[in-house]
Amino acid sequence: MSKKTTFHSPTCEIITIGTELLLGQIIDTNTAYLAQELGELGISVRFRTSVGDHLGEIIEVVRNGIKRCDMVVTTGGLGPTADDLTRDAVAGVAGVALAFSQDLMDQIEGMFRKFGYKMPENNRKQAYVPQGSLAVPNPAGTAPAFITEIEGRPVISLPGVPRELKYLMKHAIVPWLRKRYHLHNNLLHYRVLKVVGLGESAVDRVMGDLIKPGKNPEVGLLASPGEIKIRVAATASDREDAERLIEPVVQELRKRLGNKILGEDKDTLESVILGLLKRNNLTVSLLETFTGGSATRKMNSFPAKSVRQSLVCPNPADLSRVIGEFPRSLDKESSLLLAARHRAKTLADVSLAILGFLHQEGNVFSIEAHAAAEGRGVEKYFSWRMSGDLPMLQERGGIIGLNTLRLALLEMD
Repeated sequence: MSKKTTFHSPTCEIITIGTELLLGQIIDTNTAYLAQELGELGISVRFRTSVGDHLGEIIEVVRNGIKRCDMVVTTGGLGPTADDLTRDAVAGVAGVALAFSQDLMDQIEGMFRKFGYKMPENNRKQAYVPQGSLAVPNPAGTAPAFITEIEGRPVISLPGVPRELKYLMKHAIVPWLRKRYHLHNNLLHYRVLKVVGLGESAVDRVMGDLIKPGKNPEVGLLASPGEIKIRVAATASDREDAERLIEPVVQELRKRLGNKILGEDKDTLESVILGLLKRNNLTVSLLETFTGGSATRKMNSFPAKSVRQSLVCPNPADLSRVIGEFPRSLDKESSLLLAARHRAKTLADVSLAILGFLHQEGNVFSIEAHAAAEGRGVEKYFSWRMSGDLPMLQERGGIIGLNTLRLALLEMD
């Protein structure tokens, strides 16, 4: 019998501050990191907002954040320059003045002395925090953090430098949050199932009734190039209890999606294929025409000895000189024949051929593509049409071809 697993997850809005974010001059990695760290604590990130270096706009988004969430985390805007406005904005929302902290001043001056510099006068600005705030010294840099309670809801202001932010989260903020929200026995655990061979809408039709936001466990979909990720997350007092909640949902998903699920968590298409080849003591050769070697690159991303040889050859005439006369048209029979010829030439146990020739109109490419897996106890064929830009067709072609090989190898088990 499982333990009681009902928890109130505190909600959070992450606000990233800096005009450079809105101009696309830097990539925001802080939000992804914070969302993961907060999620593992059992804190539910409901909103993420970016705002430029404008005092009134920062005040507006912080004020909105404390209205709709239990807490707000801001990043950036804690430097010593005139456009670093987070301190002023949070003080404005709280309705308090900025207060000078001699302890912070000593810490900032100490950082400069450590590296043999005299502190510029404008860094004195960083020793001010909204009155009544909890100042958080920053041993990793010169921008201290602070926590301001506004209407009973904490606003946690962190520096934007990722290294400093991560240090403060680990050593100061996470322990403070555990104590503030009694999160010592609250854990978020999740598993991710990876689906290939079905689009997002098709996956949703199969398991959409399991997606119930706010439930425990919670199921969500994420589309990424070549695969769909299904995340099953549960909040519980420990990992074992969370797993008891997750496992029945995972089993139901496996029942519904079958071999469309390639694996979980860190599994990749190529790692699963290499595992199947090793299990069956097989080697493979690869023949690619239009993919630019995308399947070969994936298979060679692991230090395995299962790949005997690969050939990337987009020209039919050149291909004919290597593996014999090329058929006038491609179909199941001719695709399997080419795969068999390549297998025989390379002395591999199994061959995968990903075939087709691109047609171009302007910047748009189209193709009728074929994937054939042939060899010792293996025969699988799949054809499809697609159009788009060249990198997308090459990447998608490699994935579909490798998935054809995966399905063929599964039939051996």
